Amino acid sequence: MRRFQARSESAIKSTTMENSQAGEGSLTADFKIGGWLVQPRLNRLSRGEQVLQIEPKMMDVLVYLAHNAGEVVSKNDITDAVWPDLFITESVISRAIAGLRRALEDDARNPRFIETILKRGYRLIAEVLPAPEVTDTRPPRAQPTQPDLRRDAAPVPFVVGQWVRGKRFYGRAGQIAEILEGNRNWLWVLGTRRIGKTSLLKQLESLAAASPELGFVPLFWDLQGADTPEDLHADFGEALLDAEQRLEDAGIRVAEIRADDLFESLGRLRRQLSANNLRLLLLCDEVEELIQLNRKDPAVLRKLRRAMQSQEAVRSVLASSSRLWQLAEAGGDTSPFLDGFTPPLYLGSLDDDEARALIRQEALPADVRPEFTDEQIERIRTSCGNHPYLIQLLCRRTLDEGDLDRAIEGVAADRAVSFFCAVDFDLLGEEERAVLRLLAAHPGASASSIASRLSERADTLPASLESLQRLGLMREHPADAFRVANEFLRRWLLTEAGPPDR
Repeated sequence: MRRFQARSESAIKSTTMENSQAGEGSLTADFKIGGWLVQPRLNRLSRGEQVLQIEPKMMDVLVYLAHNAGEVVSKNDITDAVWPDLFITESVISRAIAGLRRALEDDARNPRFIETILKRGYRLIAEVLPAPEVTDTRPPRAQPTQPDLRRDAAPVPFVVGQWVRGKRFYGRAGQIAEILEGNRNWLWVLGTRRIGKTSLLKQLESLAAASPELGFVPLFWDLQGADTPEDLHADFGEALLDAEQRLEDAGIRVAEIRADDLFESLGRLRRQLSANNLRLLLLCDEVEELIQLNRKDPAVLRKLRRAMQSQEAVRSVLASSSRLWQLAEAGGDTSPFLDGFTPPLYLGSLDDDEARALIRQEALPADVRPEFTDEQIERIRTSCGNHPYLIQLLCRRTLDEGDLDRAIEGVAADRAVSFFCAVDFDLLGEEERAVLRLLAAHPGASASSIASRLSERADTLPASLESLQRLGLMREHPADAFRVANEFLRRWLLTEAGPPDR
């Protein structure tokens, strides 16, 4: 039995959809499409003696398409029906569709099952037939289950846990200028969890598309789950399809450049862009996946590095956590993958004015902005350490609760916050972890005090302090008085990370 996996942000937590979760509109009985027997309860596709086991969420997407066979459904429709309580990026949908196409042996360019409708979504074009025990394969379309948090029809002022761009994007002017206007063609954006790496890439995509004078054609490529060469090739093909309209506006037809091999596709794309005096802005998210790929097939990674660092019409931007440092290690007879991408461009906390603008929601019309006092703004900002995700979460909770004190306690108890604190902490080096534990217990310690307490690490301590500040995990205020950057990380360190070394 072969196994196809839908690689999504919720794959770790994904389990088979139970009837109680599926709702009255879910199809759990067997049905047929194009010669395949679909068995949702078993997450199984079969055709004659061929049997494929697919991941639960991939099956849920197929079931939803079958609910609405012949109709165009948007990515938002699919998200509302299949992932109603989770944040996922659009690329998760694209990869689920790509996985279904591979399982069904479909071809996106000449589809027999799932058709991509440009700028609108997807349509199941294969006929849906009932299996012998099925009498109705077309229940009503599933409805979104997310609550409407708007008050008096005003726009929701804060976005929690999702990437943002345009008027909802605040700050990062320095990083944006360096990427779009600087001289480096190979850049690595390094940041902690939920610091806004995807949002930065999406904002770059939007700005480059809206500013033809820059000479870039942006392509957003989410590498999450691409841990085999086959996945890497397939995901790049999906990225091309997602950018089809933008490429066509630049005079490039995806059908003419798209190939089964990503390197061939990328080469064709670069050459056509160069002929039009344009450059590719290759925006790569979740690049940590290349670590696993390097273990499986280092030759592919070497080839990918050469393609990304081509001098011909491409500027490559990688976004990841510090885990990617593993690809800076020498291996084999070639330079490490990160050669040329370092030093990284750190994505830390917002500066004070950027944080205040985010809290005030200055991009919104004045009559719909949240009404925080100056004292509340400063308390929110300092409690969150100017961390954009924490700011949006705390502001949203404050508006919902109507009380800042209760909101702070609610965020401190939030399991999702504890989870990303733990992830960020685990990615640090031993010395950096020791510094944070010490500062949680002794806020305001000076560099000399930290050095005396961690005397065996004194030689490398300055580099650790600098790294922690750049990552937005530690702040210096006033001069030579160091503190854990935000209140929620400090509380987590005191309860979960263990005592300081001394």
